[in-house]
Amino acid sequence: MKVIRVLAAVLLILALSIFFLVRNIGSGLGAMSVQNGNWVTNVSTGSTDAGIMLKATIAIGGLLASTRENSMYYRLNSVDGQALRLNCRYRVDGNDYDADWWSITAYGWDNFLIPNPQKRYSFNNENILRSPDGSWVIYVAAEEQAANWLPVGPSGAPSWRKRSGHNFDLLLRLYTPGKAYLERPHSAPLPRVILESCS
Repeated sequence: MKVIRVLAAVLLILALSIFFLVRNIGSGLGAMSVQNGNWVTNVSTGSTDAGIMLKATIAIGGLLASTRENSMYYRLNSVDGQALRLNCRYRVDGNDYDADWWSITAYGWDNFLIPNPQKRYSFNNENILRSPDGSWVIYVAAEEQAANWLPVGPSGAPSWRKRSGHNFDLLLRLYTPGKAYLERPHSAPLPRVILESCS
């Protein structure tokens, strides 16, 4: 009987430890973030300043971060405080950015690419259709849109695993970012995201 109590206590401690570790890691990026409009980045990602919680968060989230001078990542999961939802249409306006290469990718709440029949997961500075002035617009929606349509839909993971309030998020990657992103990530130029309509 004593062995069963000890085993139960060990299992309870192990379960609580895992619960608190996952909860802390899940919120790890939020505590170490810099906001720029609706976009959020972490200036410690890819730097020697990154602590153990940030490294664990990146490992679990699947983000393959290189050094900060080589890449910057901005994440957006809400517009003006409203979580990104599958029943809404979003307009992303932008231009070129001071980086050797950039992309905007849609990820499900499970941090994986969103399955879609078009197999379209992102746009970048090389494949995006532009206006004559060089500007561009991406439409993010579940229903088909004209031109630069980034399809979103249900994540591939079972819905019972969902712990976030948003259905998907957008990730802006900037490779070899310019000085403004490295020195002023809170005010550097970024795409503007507008909630156009919801059904």
